[in-house]
Amino acid sequence: MIGIVGGIGPMAGVDLYRQIVENTNARTDQEHLPVLLASLPNEITDRTSFLLGKTVQNPASALARVIMLLNNAGCSHVGIACNTAHAPQIFEPMQELLGVMGARVELVHMIEEVIRAILDHPDQPRQIGILSTTGTYTTRIYQNRLEAEGLIPVMLDYPTHEALVQRAIYEIKAASTQIPPSPIKLINEAIVLLKNQGAEALVLGCTEIGMVADQLEMLELPGFNPNLILARTLIERTFPMKLKRG
Repeated sequence: MIGIVGGIGPMAGVDLYRQIVENTNARTDQEHLPVLLASLPNEITDRTSFLLGKTVQNPASALARVIMLLNNAGCSHVGIACNTAHAPQIFEPMQELLGVMGARVELVHMIEEVIRAILDHPDQPRQIGILSTTGTYTTRIYQNRLEAEGLIPVMLDYPTHEALVQRAIYEIKAASTQIPPSPIKLINEAIVLLKNQGAEALVLGCTEIGMVADQLEMLELPGFNPNLILARTLIERTFPMKLKRG
């Protein structure tokens, strides 16, 4: 059974589940995959607030508790529907806690899977634009992994990132299911700037951005949606014959 850590934000887990359903070969209800979504947003501290030092409460312990719920319910593979939660300052303490708790699940690492998808892309883009939360931006989650593979991260300057991308993400979080045009416009402005800076592809490095991917003007740049990549990896690791190809 696949487990999803949701609630960070709440619609991100729903989006990951939707991606799993849409990428599964199934003709009937019964042919779809067993998936358990645990959404406990009230227990998990804002990841960016922790990484920026605005709170001392590390969300790692709450994330570990949610994963143990999934573990105890029988999940074999778990994905966390949040890019920022994969920052080493959060992810590594969470892994240590899971070890102490005796977790048996396999955690599928969203960031590693995105990097693998970039490396496997037929266009072989080298300069990769990043759209993300400020927490992901400042902790260099994607920048460090891209540079380790010889790729070049393309980033907006910090004030521009805050004014466009971070603002758009929190507007999407606040809107939940009814996304207004204003955050879409902000992200599209950021995409234009990243392309002008030489980006040859884009990582939609926040689940809220991935949720509106079909409304973005990608300017013919390949886009890497982490929730989509994570969904396909979870299917491939658990029920490989059920994964839609192509």
